[in-house]
Amino acid sequence: MKHFLLIAALVAGLVACDDETKVCDTDTRTELRASFVYFKDSSDMQHDTVFRKVSFGALGKDSIYRRQPGLRGLQFQLDRVSDSARFFFQTDSTAAVDTITFRYRRQPHFVSAGCGVVMYFNLDTVFSTRRVIRSITIHQPAITTVNEKNITLHF
Repeated sequence: MKHFLLIAALVAGLVACDDETKVCDTDTRTELRASFVYFKDSSDMQHDTVFRKVSFGALGKDSIYRRQPGLRGLQFQLDRVSDSARFFFQTDSTAAVDTITFRYRRQPHFVSAGCGVVMYFNLDTVFSTRRVIRSITIHQPAITTVNEKNITLHF
């Protein structure tokens, strides 16, 4: 009987010491989200647009999308060890390739013991080579785990 009580106490102690914080059930993706807007002729009327085919990727790395059809927007994964990131962008309607450069400040953010630290970004400037993209508007400079539009690419 003593052994049974000792084993029961030991099992109860192990169960009580089980740490639930080791599980990460929170979305920890921090992606810059962009939408496409098309200017019709020279007017100021803006229309959301879908490109027939888009090629897109980080410069010096593999392409993320290669001739992907029907995109309404993009998600950019910013560099966690640098204060800037560069991407290329090309539509099927033109052979020109645009380069988009993001400059930002990084801020580590502790989520939990299970999830660890997530890198948040605060967008300072965005510019392109203006071959395909006419202008870029920043809507929400804080890039966190919240799913919201950060920028709009105008064509």
